[in-house]
Amino acid sequence: MPRQVAADTEKYTIEIDEDIDAILHTWDAFAAGQEFRDGCHELLDVIERNDKSKLLVDTSGIQAHDDADKEWLEEEWIPQTIEAGIDYSVSVTGDSVISEMEMEEFVDQTQHLDYTFVMAGSTDEAREWLDEQ
Repeated sequence: MPRQVAADTEKYTIEIDEDIDAILHTWDAFAAGQEFRDGCHELLDVIERNDKSKLLVDTSGIQAHDDADKEWLEEEWIPQTIEAGIDYSVSVTGDSVISEMEMEEFVDQTQHLDYTFVMAGSTDEAREWLDEQ
C-alpha cells in the first residue's frame, strides 16, 4: 500500500506508511519557535487520528535545532506523543557532526521516558528498524 500524505508544507511532510504501520515526518527546511511547534502539533494531530505506535522523524535536511525547541520537545511534546500512543520513535539525522551530537544528547535526555527512541543513519535503516518493532 502506498504512503498516504497527511500534510505537505514548505517546511515538512507528514505521511502514514501502512507497510511499516508508522507515521513519517520529514523536515524539509529549518523551522524554529512557533513555526516548528506548529509542525509538531500537526504531527501530534495525525498521530492521534491514526492510532499508530511507531514514528519516523527525518531531520537529515536540518543542521541543528534551537535550544528552546529541544527543551520544549523533551518536556512537553514527546510526553504528549507517548500519551497519544507512540511506543517507538526513530530519528534520521544529517551527515553533520553537530546534528549527530545533538541527537545523541537528545536520546540520552529522553531515556527516562516510557518509549524507545533510537537514531538511524538513513531512512531505509529507520524503516527497517520500525518494521521489526
